[in-house]
Amino acid sequence: MTRIAFRRLEEMSELARELTLERGNLNVYRALANAEKVFPGWMLAGRAALTSQVVPVRLREFVVLRTAWLMDCSYELGQHRDVARTAGVSSEEIKAITSESGWREADFSPVELAVLHLTTELLTTRSVSAEVFDQVHKALGSEATVEVLMIIARYSGLALMLNALDVELDETARLPIQSAQQPHP
Repeated sequence: MTRIAFRRLEEMSELARELTLERGNLNVYRALANAEKVFPGWMLAGRAALTSQVVPVRLREFVVLRTAWLMDCSYELGQHRDVARTAGVSSEEIKAITSESGWREADFSPVELAVLHLTTELLTTRSVSAEVFDQVHKALGSEATVEVLMIIARYSGLALMLNALDVELDETARLPIQSAQQPHP
């Protein structure tokens, strides 16, 4: 059970309420809405980062799943397994991404492997080797490389908040299945 009561929609500012409803009125948002002065900006920044078409949706979900697994965040894993499937990530690929080393043996593209390596190395060592960084940068370019880092930062930070607040996965509600051009957390 969450450690802080969820904000009710009627207690939120109009913008916070709109953003919460846009994304499915999930426990994560109702918990974070307690930071009422920061929450709308956090949601808008997430929308901007996560609706960008610079990083393909499938690759973004690789990063989100790997981050969630490394951060031991059951909430993120529960929500993004469904999102990843809609982005073309198979159940077998999800299993590999969310394992200790299965991703290394999976039949992923060189770019996918490089991004998984970067995510893993950054979150486990708090740094990334020049070799791994250069692989990702050469494959994706500067803009997408920085966006991948922003996704890692967003979801590792979110995982810390969800774990600290002990937010439970919604019983039935899931992130709305949306196209790459629409926002989601």
